[in-house]
Amino acid sequence: MLKIFARIVSIVFHPLLIISVFSFTYIREIYGYEIAKSVLILISLTAIIPIIVFNSIQLFRGKISNFDLSNNQERSKSYPKLLFILILLIADSVYYNFPTRLVSLLLTYSTMIFVFYLFRNKFKISLHSATAFFLAAIMLYDFLVIGLIALAVSAFVGVSRVILRRHTKMEVIIGSLSGIILGLVAGLIH
Repeated sequence: MLKIFARIVSIVFHPLLIISVFSFTYIREIYGYEIAKSVLILISLTAIIPIIVFNSIQLFRGKISNFDLSNNQERSKSYPKLLFILILLIADSVYYNFPTRLVSLLLTYSTMIFVFYLFRNKFKISLHSATAFFLAAIMLYDFLVIGLIALAVSAFVGVSRVILRRHTKMEVIIGSLSGIILGLVAGLIH
């Protein structure tokens, strides 16, 4: 029963999904519906859809063991692709003149992913936890109650990664702390 709950949490709060929901909701509240819609379309076309298609094809061909890239060798190979996608998102955000705050959030998140890439041979850090806590920490600045709820959900995400044996407790702790710290830093940059 616990593993079923962990699988549900891991799927429902997958980084690709929470980034989409967070982006639309947060940006709509701060900047309005039109900018939120534009950002969601940009993120979907530049990142979400290509990642889903690529990982699905790789999974179907047997080149990766699971969609989450929990295997450290598989994950190491995916970091350059992810960083490239993040660079494209930043360039598109600047080109389409999105608010500076959004660009700085992307830069901060990209920095976190780049640091994870640099330490990929020493640690396999939980990107699920890091992303969830990063977004939750940002939410705390502008929407305290929602931010606290997001922190609780983030804790469930971290626990689910351990229950599913995708990560050790230390990998989840490192991801969680990294996400919180960089999310708080990103929140300070206004």
